[in-house]
Amino acid sequence: MGNFLVIGGSGVMGTAAIQAVREVFGEPANVVANWYGKEDTGLKIEQANHTLFGDVTDPKCLEAIRSQATDYDYMFYATALGDVGTPIKNATPEQIALSNRLSFDPIPMLEEALNIGTIVAYSTFYVTRHQLGSYGAMGYSKEAIEKWTLEKGKSRHACIRAGLFESQSSRAIKLLLRKSAKHLENIVDPLIRSYFENVSTKEGIDRYLEGIMNEERELFGDSPTQAEDLYRAHLELFKADNPKFVNVCGKKIWPTEDPQLIKDHI
Repeated sequence: MGNFLVIGGSGVMGTAAIQAVREVFGEPANVVANWYGKEDTGLKIEQANHTLFGDVTDPKCLEAIRSQATDYDYMFYATALGDVGTPIKNATPEQIALSNRLSFDPIPMLEEALNIGTIVAYSTFYVTRHQLGSYGAMGYSKEAIEKWTLEKGKSRHACIRAGLFESQSSRAIKLLLRKSAKHLENIVDPLIRSYFENVSTKEGIDRYLEGIMNEERELFGDSPTQAEDLYRAHLELFKADNPKFVNVCGKKIWPTEDPQLIKDHI
């Protein structure tokens, strides 16, 4: 049977994790999916046995998670929130701390508080040229996840690192860039700013996204990444023997062992 905890179960990555669990472990798997937003709309997450609404940093939410199972075979931490839309190197300590509050800090907290066999967290290719110019404080949260992946802990650690796909973070970056593009001097990074010069903000966003995809194709061989590709990356993670990083970019999926260190790229 097995128990599986998905934090951020309503998002694209959480959905991919749940689908992969059902494919590999079948209907007997007990899937507990958490989500959080401005208000509880009564959402029931598809293919989950139990849907829990709440901030995982709230002790009440932790107790609700404990009430569904005493031990979890896997936890998938598929949620993040932090300042984006500016260069990673310009993130302030305050912005990084705020980003870590939901994007990283709960992971070791939940590892300590619960009995979990394997914890899977999520990262991006944040040291590519486009991400360095636009991923803001979230870049440091993702780096914290990658460093944590290689640390020994109560649980086994693994990370899925994904290329460009439509997500809450990518939508936030596009929204902030469109807003900033009304006054081009507000876009600090010269490469990112170049996409918005002498064009509409919509065309600027299209050029920006095309720039990301071109860079990913050059570096990794394919782009963009679709929901089906994220699902297949989870299947590969389940097949692997003590995986560290499972990378997915477009249709390409491959394992690696080393973290991406921001200091090596700025």
